[in-house]
Amino acid sequence: MLTYVYRVTKYDPADRDGRGRYTGPEDTVSGHGAVEGGLSTAVAAFAADTGIDHLVVREPQVPSLSHFGVKPPVDGIGLARLFPSGQAAFHDGARIPLDIVLELVRVMLRDSGAWCRPAR
Repeated sequence: MLTYVYRVTKYDPADRDGRGRYTGPEDTVSGHGAVEGGLSTAVAAFAADTGIDHLVVREPQVPSLSHFGVKPPVDGIGLARLFPSGQAAFHDGARIPLDIVLELVRVMLRDSGAWCRPAR
């Protein structure tokens, strides 16, 4: 089986330091609108190119009780509407259909709380 790795980012890779952290001039708070739509389209195109219809959650992270984001926290850390069975469905190894993956990407771009590495 072939392995594909795609990195989707709203920031220019040239503006990252040696540890991969963004250091460039772009606004790191806003990712809504055209940028967010473009990144979702890219994820969908990569999935179509590789013929996949689901991804697997790797390294899931959810925030602690403290919230340090610029925006107020989202109820259910952005996962409540994606996983009707609750946050427990967001675990390492969970298989997620592509339509939910695209919404999860949106949650991560908006810093709603949840984060993971979707993998094949």
